[in-house]
Amino acid sequence: MNTSLRKLATVGAVAALAVSTITACSNDDSSAAGGDKSLEVVYWNYGPAAETGNKATADAFMAANSGTTVTLTPVTGENWGTYYANVATLIASGKRPDLMVISGEGAQFVHANNLVRPINEYLEKDAGAKAITGDIAQGLIDGFTVKNDVVTLTYGWNNMVVYYNTDVFKKAGVEPPKADWTWADFQATAKKLTADTNKDGKTDRYGFTWASNEIFPGIMPWVANAGGNLTSDDVCAATADTPQVNKAVSFLRQLITDGVSPAPMPMSDVFTRFQNGQVAMFGAGRWPIGTFLPAGFKSFDIQLYPKGDTYKTVFGGAGYPILKSSKNPDLAWEYQKFTVSEEIEKQYVGTPEKPGDSIPSRRSLAQTISKVGVPPANSDLFYDSIDKFPTLVPYPAPAKYSAFESTVLRHLQLIFAGETSVAGGLKAMQGELSSIVTC
Repeated sequence: MNTSLRKLATVGAVAALAVSTITACSNDDSSAAGGDKSLEVVYWNYGPAAETGNKATADAFMAANSGTTVTLTPVTGENWGTYYANVATLIASGKRPDLMVISGEGAQFVHANNLVRPINEYLEKDAGAKAITGDIAQGLIDGFTVKNDVVTLTYGWNNMVVYYNTDVFKKAGVEPPKADWTWADFQATAKKLTADTNKDGKTDRYGFTWASNEIFPGIMPWVANAGGNLTSDDVCAATADTPQVNKAVSFLRQLITDGVSPAPMPMSDVFTRFQNGQVAMFGAGRWPIGTFLPAGFKSFDIQLYPKGDTYKTVFGGAGYPILKSSKNPDLAWEYQKFTVSEEIEKQYVGTPEKPGDSIPSRRSLAQTISKVGVPPANSDLFYDSIDKFPTLVPYPAPAKYSAFESTVLRHLQLIFAGETSVAGGLKAMQGELSSIVTC
């Protein structure tokens, strides 16, 4: 499935859907008619790529399992949250889908609302399950585990790493960063790379920038590495004004004040300026290579985010949990397993000419990215970041995610524009979030 995992990583569970409504919609009747080998899969119809990717997976499953029938049901939604709400409405109307696509941020949401059937029993009794889970980083399993219930296996994911322009580093005479670099190292490196290249008195090249329109590739890697988060562990309270968040936002604000970072900008602008050499470093997951390599741009590599008071990987992924409405859960489990099979996961590896835009969840497949020659040179770091370091779980995705995200971004814009202090801006942000992040 080629669903854009950037979307899956950056969009959270959003709907303010009444819990009682969803719970009432749940259906634990799994009695399938004898010999029934049919499945219905619902997915968020966010665009043409969603249909293409889901159809490819369904077709491959039917080809590999003679006699099975997979029906795909696209469900609309302005975001993941409204999509979840619409799936619940679908079930309430009498539909009995077997599986649904969710993002990692939605795992707690669908579990809390009794929509999904945990897969713990399958993991215990399926002879091949141990080999599968042993090939998946524990962090990816933990990210989809709620109250000891494994909601689903994730078929692909994206993390956050630092991209750097190798040509810019070489011209500036700056050594490529190493995995053990610190925030101070990063700041010094960014300063060295910042330059007025045409001597007109204006900065032409900045050391670093970040996305203004998303939290995930914006402040979260810094917040996580400062040891903080934007919500409590149970995602029931905002924690935007903690010393850890203040430290991360202050660090980024200082980069602007020092002139080594421009004002944050949309990710699409970051891509363009990075390829043009106007920005030396930025943060993202694996998805930029889907833009860079087809355009013939290969002068880049990646490194882990610099370590702050701690090191935690921020990531997002997606999976096909089995719904409690499923009439055929055993076959649904086979489908879920198929989405993490070698056949499917190879798609995420891709080729140098047509790279995947996400990271395979299976370690053995992810490790082939560098072996088959898909740039960048440090591709192994994509998986190492979650295999060898702790992760930020949960990713802050409260039910009212749209309001949460817009509030966070609005206040950050004021802070980074210098229109309010860091402490004042975060206090105001916390005040608004206190009524948005609740349980």
